Amino acid sequence: MVLPADAVIAVVPVEHISVRTDTPFSQVVERLEAETGLFHSADVGRRLTAGESPASVIDAIEAMAGSSGFMRFLAADHGAILRLQGRPADAIRFLIGHPLIAAQMTRRAIGSALYAPLSLLVVSDGEGTRLEYDRPSSVFAQFHEPEVGNVAHELDDKLDALIQSITRRQ
Repeated sequence: MVLPADAVIAVVPVEHISVRTDTPFSQVVERLEAETGLFHSADVGRRLTAGESPASVIDAIEAMAGSSGFMRFLAADHGAILRLQGRPADAIRFLIGHPLIAAQMTRRAIGSALYAPLSLLVVSDGEGTRLEYDRPSSVFAQFHEPEVGNVAHELDDKLDALIQSITRRQ
C-alpha cells in the first residue's frame, strides 16, 4: 500500500478480552438487549430538522439508554453469513455506546470517533457463550489525551458491569 508521504502510522497495543459463560447464547443476547436501549437515529434527525432545542434533543438521547447506560446502534448477525455457507453458527456483533459519552471524547480527540460506539461480539462456542471485545481504555489510549483516558476507564467499568450482569446464572 502506498500512503501519502505525510501519513502518520501508529502501532496501538490493544487488550482483547474474551469472557466465557455457560449461559446459553439466546439468554445472553436477550439480557444484552434488555439492559441496553436502542439508539433511534431517525428520531434524533427528525428532532434536529424540526429545530428542537439542544436540551430537548439531548434529553431524548439520554432517554434511549438502557439500565446499563448503553444503547445499541447495530446488531450484525455474522452467524447468518456462516449459516449460508453451511456452517452452523450463532454470532452477533453489537455496536453499543452512548453518543453523549462519545462526545466527551470526540471533542478532545476527533479520531476517537473511529472507536465509538464500542464493538461487542457474542458467539456460541458449542458449550456456552463467549463475549469478545477490546478494552476501551487500551483502544483510546492511543490519543494521549487525559480526558479521553478518563472517559475510557469509565467505559471499562460500565462494560465490565454489563458483561457481569448478562453472563451471570439466574
